[in-house]
Parts: sequence; C-alpha cells; structure tokens
Amino acid sequence: MTSAVRFQQVSRHFGQVRAVDGVNLEIAPGEFFAMLGPSGSGKTTCLRLIAGFEQPTAGHIQIFGETAEGIPPYRRNVNTVFQDYALFPHLNILDNVAYGLMVKGVGKAERIKAAGDALELVKLPGYGARRPGQLSGGQRQRVALARALVNKPKVLLLDEPLGALDLKLRE
Repeated sequence: MTSAVRFQQVSRHFGQVRAVDGVNLEIAPGEFFAMLGPSGSGKTTCLRLIAGFEQPTAGHIQIFGETAEGIPPYRRNVNTVFQDYALFPHLNILDNVAYGLMVKGVGKAERIKAAGDALELVKLPGYGARRPGQLSGGQRQRVALARALVNKPKVLLLDEPLGALDLKLRE
C-alpha cells in the first residue's frame, strides 16, 4: 500500500540550526498521526515540509507515492490549519470557508453550499454572516478546520490543534 506521507532521511537546516535532521517516517492513508515534542523540536518544520512551504535540505518526501520536492504548495492536495488559523478578518465566516474553492474556480452556488456543509460539519451552522473577530478562539479554530476540509485534501495538517481549547480540556 502507498503511504500518504513518507519521509526518507529528511533534514531541514537554517544556517547552523538543524530544525529537522535525518527524519524517517511513514504515515498510512487515513491514519491519524501526531508529533509530540518540546518547542523547537521540529514539529512545525515537518508540517511545513509536507505542505511545501519549506524544502528539505536533504532527503526525500513523498505524498501518496509521488515525489513532493519542487511541487509548490498549491499543487499538493494538502491543507494546513495553522496555529493562528490565518482567517481573513475582512471576510465573513462563509466566505472564509469558501475561499479555497473560489481560488480553484468553483462556481459561487457550489462553493456556498459546500462551505455551508463544512460549517455544519464543525457544528457552526448559522455562523456564516459573522466575522472572525466575533467568534471565540475555539470557534475560529473550527472555522479554520472547515476551510481546510471543504477542499477535500488527501492530507490534512493541524499545527497545535489543541491550542484554542479551554485549559481544563487541554489538561
């Protein structure tokens, strides 16, 4: 079976700093995979390498059996939910969720329906007309998740997915 993500001796150096050094990993399709480690251990750098925002200094990355090096982020079927969610403050929630579909050229009616379905999936129906500043941190996180899921990516990356949870829930 082809791996969803495969790292073969992947390294990423920033000058003298070895953010990722000789990492091997294999993630199966449909597998939930978590990276745990202290701050500065290379977790986010690994996500950025998979997404294509960084290129490896050495080693090879494959996504569903295809070499990922040199493939720009917008050509990879990968979506990332960033630690800060990166929502557009000038767009309402529905337009934030539908944004990726708009960039792909999906018609307005189809993208509005898909965005509404994604908001229902994350338990935020009826929030489409609101702005990001009107939502709690946890709600903004769910909007960012809906925005990623609406594109139906082969690989979904979550950077610090527990960051917006209530402290009691995180503990």
